[in-house]
Amino acid sequence: MADCNDTIEQLYAYLDRFLDDELRLEIDEHLRVCPDCQGRLEFEHTLKITIRERSREEPVGEELRQRLLDCFEIDLPDE
Repeated sequence: MADCNDTIEQLYAYLDRFLDDELRLEIDEHLRVCPDCQGRLEFEHTLKITIRERSREEPVGEELRQRLLDCFEIDLPDE
């Protein structure tokens, strides 16, 4: 069964549905019994939705865009 460390480590993959069925079920079980991790999941989910909605309303400047990509270690091909 997943513990708090496992759950937090896999939280974004869980939210994005990138986990295999076995690990997803383990995290589901942990979330059912751990209010702290439930709260973290709710916060991250709400944050993700808020960022998505706000980015549609207001374009992101190139400097901020690059800082975000750097934080997530994402390299995009030259356009």
